[in-house]
Amino acid sequence: MTRYSHRAGLAVVAALLGFGGAALRAGVTGTEATIETEALGCGDVRMGQANLIADQPVSGDTFEVSATQDRIDIDYSPSREDFVTQPVHRAEESTAVALTSRVDVDSNFSPMFTVGGYRGYTDYRSVWLDEFYRQLFSGVPGYEPVSPHGLNALAGARWAYVPGAAFFQSTLILQDDTVSPGYEPQIGKPLLRGLEHLRTFAVRVSTENVLTPTLRSLVAVSVTGTTDRERRYTVQGSLNWAVGERLTLRTVVGEVSEGDEFHSVSGSADLERNWGERWFAGIAVRGYRDGGEVVDPLIPSSAATALRTVDVTASVRWQGERAAFRLEAGPYWTRYEPVGLASSQFASLYRGRDWRHVEGTTSWTF
Repeated sequence: MTRYSHRAGLAVVAALLGFGGAALRAGVTGTEATIETEALGCGDVRMGQANLIADQPVSGDTFEVSATQDRIDIDYSPSREDFVTQPVHRAEESTAVALTSRVDVDSNFSPMFTVGGYRGYTDYRSVWLDEFYRQLFSGVPGYEPVSPHGLNALAGARWAYVPGAAFFQSTLILQDDTVSPGYEPQIGKPLLRGLEHLRTFAVRVSTENVLTPTLRSLVAVSVTGTTDRERRYTVQGSLNWAVGERLTLRTVVGEVSEGDEFHSVSGSADLERNWGERWFAGIAVRGYRDGGEVVDPLIPSSAATALRTVDVTASVRWQGERAAFRLEAGPYWTRYEPVGLASSQFASLYRGRDWRHVEGTTSWTF
């Protein structure tokens, strides 16, 4: 469904192997390396991701380095009402790196810190819109191409206020993004350029509790603020239930709201069975719906209309002493409400799609 930049992927693999080899030569054990690959595709959009992680404990603390390579391929096709832009194939690659440290102050308290950055487009919607505005306004006064990139930082801590049974975690996230903006024409003036530079902060708190020997819960609340947007509030709850010796059920529900303009709900259920604590097989069903981001349907806007999604995934995994792998695949359906007449030029972007999803994970400990 997609392909990756081989040079970037091989470079990251070599770095991970070198990291593990250096740890072994130094007599440091416990290095864990993980490779995650994912592909998601439909008729006109293909996306792929390769994520490589190295996790090294040192004197009770843990240091993690991750590198991600993404590729987005779209077959851009204008809507029927669009007589200006032309069909074209476009491919974009992005890279991201992050460094995380978890400090073991004592057995019940662990601060954590993360710094990271990325360069490139992070979703197919951004690529589609950038191509639309490029074809429509390239050469018009006020239009400027942009290279998306960003930096982020996280600080937080996890506290076992009832050792082994109840945990509290809080995190503060800061992010600085340069994105590809939208444009609006003005009579006798240069194009009106949308926001290009965004700053985001988020605060998240959660509590995880072992309710019974077979029941574990997690409740999380977060508040997110982004430049020129209202606060976004997120509430999520999950419950893990060991139904029997070999069967586990995981359920998650969530709700997001942003002023009076956006509201969404989501839920999932994941049932997994194991054989001898080595082989595991499961099936998961996830659903999502929101009311869209369109404020006034009579005003032309590139904002998304109301969305409904359903995701069904079958998985199998194997857990060994020093290695593990997981493979999952399934269909993923997205359905948007029709765009308004004023925004008909975006009908090809916000249309229903039937996706195919495949994900594989391999990890080993040196």
